[in-house]
Amino acid sequence: MAIIAKLWRLKIISSVRVMMRVENNNVSGQNHDSEQIDLIDLLVQLWRGKMTIIISVIVAIALAIGYLAVAKEKWTSTAIITQPDVGQIAGYNNAVNVIYGQAAPKVSDLQETLIGRFSSAFSALAETLDNQEEPEKLTIEPSVKNQQLPLTVSYVGQTA
Repeated sequence: MAIIAKLWRLKIISSVRVMMRVENNNVSGQNHDSEQIDLIDLLVQLWRGKMTIIISVIVAIALAIGYLAVAKEKWTSTAIITQPDVGQIAGYNNAVNVIYGQAAPKVSDLQETLIGRFSSAFSALAETLDNQEEPEKLTIEPSVKNQQLPLTVSYVGQTA
């Protein structure tokens, strides 16, 4: 108080009051810019709300465990089947040529025959899986509308 009285006498008290207000508002001694974040203040606020944070984390973990206990596993596998290339059926084509000789079918006919057999076999498998006690889902659909090929084959099961 003695210092303030002396300063008052020297007519400097008004500037001291302004400085005291600035010092009271600026506790950490740093300038507060509205675009800057005070990390220490942020950490202090987080520390004050630590119980809220802890309870929120515990509730989220409990909900996740509950979901995992209730949700059923579902595994899906998808493949796109296209017509085999000539190189892929070259061995088969050679065997057919040996067996049939001059009466061997064309490569394009072999390709269509193979994909037809493949499609029929998968359709039969899909029916078999669907008629089990615990049905499994195998779907065969055209990948492109109004075209036979390519086919999309999807299997959905309970285990991998």
